[in-house]
Amino acid sequence: MKRFFLPVVLIAPLLLASCSAEVDLYADGKDLPVVYGLLDALADTNYIKITHTLQAGDNPLAAAADPLQSDYPGKLDVRLTEFCNGDSLRQIVLDTITIHNKQDGLFYAPAQKLYYTTEQLHLNTPASRYRYRLTVALPDRTLVADADMVGSSEFKVRSGTADFSGGFPRALSDLLFLPAENAGVYDISMAFTFFERRTFSSDTVKRTLQWPLGGFYAKQLAHQMDEGACKVRYRHADLYDVLENSLGDDTLVPGLKRFVTDYPITVTIQAGGEHLAQYRYYYNLGVFNAEGDFSVIDGASGVFSSKMTITKRLRLGGTTIPDLVRNTNWGFVFIGGD
Repeated sequence: MKRFFLPVVLIAPLLLASCSAEVDLYADGKDLPVVYGLLDALADTNYIKITHTLQAGDNPLAAAADPLQSDYPGKLDVRLTEFCNGDSLRQIVLDTITIHNKQDGLFYAPAQKLYYTTEQLHLNTPASRYRYRLTVALPDRTLVADADMVGSSEFKVRSGTADFSGGFPRALSDLLFLPAENAGVYDISMAFTFFERRTFSSDTVKRTLQWPLGGFYAKQLAHQMDEGACKVRYRHADLYDVLENSLGDDTLVPGLKRFVTDYPITVTIQAGGEHLAQYRYYYNLGVFNAEGDFSVIDGASGVFSSKMTITKRLRLGGTTIPDLVRNTNWGFVFIGGD
């Protein structure tokens, strides 16, 4: 199964810290809108970035560092129209906000202008299907893009345990989850949480180590369902590789102990819409460019879609806990509880 790791550009302020030139924004003599937004019905605030291709001239680096070269001046009229089962329910007018936590890089920092709303968006229900239409009034045209909402309360992790018995490189276990409605792509990660006491007299602190299982297209997972659930395989060695890279042999310190509870594994699954899946697929093929030859948004570059994120805490299955305790170099102790 093909896995991929592709950062999606500036969907929310925290992601702006890793913003880079995922799309070629240089297009001398042309002005192509560039839009990035993933709507999330579970978020308190939804953000959309709206900019345009750079008129780079003889000094593209200087142009990239100048917000006047890529931002539209002032505040555009940006709206979301909410549809439920095809009927228009309301319009949401987006305001602008300037975030100040973008790291230095090719494009201007640390401030970036975003469009946002704190209006609560809606998840799908068995009786209601939601879609949001983005309308952007640009100086020379009106840009329109639609996004079906991803997921519902039926989107959940079905597995109850995570098995890393023995840590053998070729041993595999299955993670099962019920698919999200309208999902085109999934990003899945695991995390291992424990409590650490460095010396006999020091405080106990909580530590979490996280690693990705990968990105998976929904169409791929559809070919290997297990009684209606998507199935993704992970290596038993994953947990031990992460521990080795993060902890090494530092547990040789006298008095160091690490305590494991009943539910130390957290699975996080983010489902993205079909437009996000298309964007990733065609980006990997290298067909995006600033000339607008191909785009998942008519008349613009970038992506407008939706997402939903779920998490679940899992028990350690098989002989994973005895295996961890037997590895005395790491100093793990099983204490049970939450």
